[in-house]
Amino acid sequence: MKKFYTILLTVISLFSYLFSAAQTVSGSLTATDLVFNRPNEGAPPTSLSTQGTNVYYDVIPITISIPGLITIACVGSANFDTFGLLYGTAGFNPLNPLTNVLVGDDDSGPGVNFGITYNFTSTGTYYLVVTTFKPGNTGTYTITSTQGGALPVRLLSFTAEKTNVGKNLLKWTSAGEINISKYEVQHSIDGTGFKNIASSTIAARNVSINSNYIFADDKPFEKLNFYRLKITDKDGKVNFSTVAVINNNRSVSSTGITIFPNPAVNFLNIQTGAGQKGKTAVSIISNNGQIVYKSDYTLADESIMYLDLKKLAAGNYNVRLKTAGGKTTNIAFIKY
Repeated sequence: MKKFYTILLTVISLFSYLFSAAQTVSGSLTATDLVFNRPNEGAPPTSLSTQGTNVYYDVIPITISIPGLITIACVGSANFDTFGLLYGTAGFNPLNPLTNVLVGDDDSGPGVNFGITYNFTSTGTYYLVVTTFKPGNTGTYTITSTQGGALPVRLLSFTAEKTNVGKNLLKWTSAGEINISKYEVQHSIDGTGFKNIASSTIAARNVSINSNYIFADDKPFEKLNFYRLKITDKDGKVNFSTVAVINNNRSVSSTGITIFPNPAVNFLNIQTGAGQKGKTAVSIISNNGQIVYKSDYTLADESIMYLDLKKLAAGNYNVRLKTAGGKTTNIAFIKY
């Protein structure tokens, strides 16, 4: 039988002060639990995961007595890679897991565990689904829920563009900024060691509508340039964006697509040629034909797509690009 818990989150008023009540529950996922096909990350998720099929799950009802911002953090046992999904008051249906889902998160919590911060605008019972990144994973977990805190910014896009005057332009669009202090552009030559670019600090606008930002890197590296955003809220909490890549010393033909490094360890870059623009579906396919990664990208001239491979098992793979016009390109690579 599935385990059900109720977390009652309240705010206690006393002498005109507001106190937050932290709630903690513990549980475990075992081989006797039910399975389902989980959604991907997102707010809300819009597709089912190709890596998260037949994963074990627990359902934890969460009773919200007073609307507000709630942070739900998970800590799992060793080698337990948790994944969290939050569903609305209409409930959770494992046969239709994309229905009523509000948030899906993989690694925003401690280690390889999920962390969800959500602004509950109405009272009622919501449903937290504790599951795993891949099937067959079992272990114990502890969920801590705290009322209050800063709502993390949601980045709609973060891109890097090469100009013809020796500069790289970093552009990003955010939605729903609340309590965000600043953005800092970080730079790396190898995709691992990032440092802040001098004078790259930009104050957040903290407006309810979408905000567009731009920063010019006047001194890019001669070859590869890896960029990410360091996002700091007013309480000092730090988050990082995805990585954007530019190759300032590499150009390919209008028909060519290249990947590097190959063999790959932690990430794979896909560079497109001049004139290749528009939406492209990118998939990674294992030797046995299984799709282990799938996502959509929007290409610009000579753009570079950065694929995180940290959770991909070692082996031989093919990366497949399919444009909106139907053209398909397959390139083999090795993951160490």
